Amino acid sequence: MIKSERAPISWALDTGVGKGLAQAADSRTLLDRLGAVFFALVCLGIALYGLLKPDYNWDMVAYVATALEDRYQDPAELHAATWSIISADAPEAQLYEIQYGNPYNKHQWENPVDFQSQLSMYRVKVAYIWLMRLMEPVVGLANAAILLSVIPSLLVGALMLYWLARENALQAGFILAPLLMLADQAQMTSAVVPDMLLSLVSMAAIYAFVRGRDAFGCVLLFASVFVRPDNIILIFAMLITAVVFGWRIRPLLVTFVASFVACMAISKFGHHPGWWAHFYFSCVQIQNSMIGFQPDFSLMAMLKGYVRGVVVALIHSDWPAILALFVAGWALLNRYGRAVTSRQNALLFALAIGTLGKFASFPLPDDRFYHVFIIGMAVLLVTIWKPRFDAVRGGRERAVAR
Repeated sequence: MIKSERAPISWALDTGVGKGLAQAADSRTLLDRLGAVFFALVCLGIALYGLLKPDYNWDMVAYVATALEDRYQDPAELHAATWSIISADAPEAQLYEIQYGNPYNKHQWENPVDFQSQLSMYRVKVAYIWLMRLMEPVVGLANAAILLSVIPSLLVGALMLYWLARENALQAGFILAPLLMLADQAQMTSAVVPDMLLSLVSMAAIYAFVRGRDAFGCVLLFASVFVRPDNIILIFAMLITAVVFGWRIRPLLVTFVASFVACMAISKFGHHPGWWAHFYFSCVQIQNSMIGFQPDFSLMAMLKGYVRGVVVALIHSDWPAILALFVAGWALLNRYGRAVTSRQNALLFALAIGTLGKFASFPLPDDRFYHVFIIGMAVLLVTIWKPRFDAVRGGRERAVAR
């Protein structure tokens, strides 16, 4: 009888190198370290790319202009100062895009008064603007805006790596790193917007709740509305969670009320046009000027905004599919007896309803608006799962016995 040829993989595993790799794969300590290093390298790579290749976009222009408002009252002077800063370092192709890339950009480039009218929708991110001004003497406004995406991205990665280490789940870094990429962290780090800073503050709050430090978590949640007032949706989701899961309601109720009052004050003193005008601008029809823009409420216009948001999110964004996957994973972990604590279940519930609530309150389809909800669920799920790539002998022996 002719002896059958051995498969290449079998031959490879029988070589000295193959046996060495197989033995290394049996070492939990080594794989834990590799998981941590892999995750850290991905986070460092994302931050380095964001630092070297920042995305000079329209929002960056508007935030730089808002940071300059305290010294330029005249629209023409504000316009000139803003574009002087942006033009100094923006790549030629990106500068052309933000000046002439579409009719809206072109209009704002050519009309200082209308340009200034747009800033009422950016002025409400008061902590972000304050930090830009604080960093300006050291690095300049444009670099401050860039660093306020890059530094929070690094700190989010560091927090998640610490979280994995505390939960004895470092090998989950092999899975969590690609999930960060799917959740658009690379794009968010290079995009010059306050969303990465918001994710840092919110993730720190979520981790505080994981560790049972609810008071500190509430302080961080309150602080988050000064970065983006719409993060009150996460606070409301946490309040609902406290009711459903029997947490102490008072701390989160106080946080929600205080945050709501803060949002109203920010909106009033920042001269925000209001929810409906902003909804109409962002979800129905963009406006070249926000001066006196107060459209009549229309159910048809609202429906148009939601339909647009749903269609664009399903076709061009990743967060709806990732949310569905995570909810299924959450159900499976509970179904098959993983040690899901009541606190972990509660936070997964809060983040899931928070994602849907964020979209329901303002149906913008971009992944960056749901980033903290998605990565929060991701790190909770992998720390519950604790995936292991080393050979678990007890589990293997039980499988053979069956």
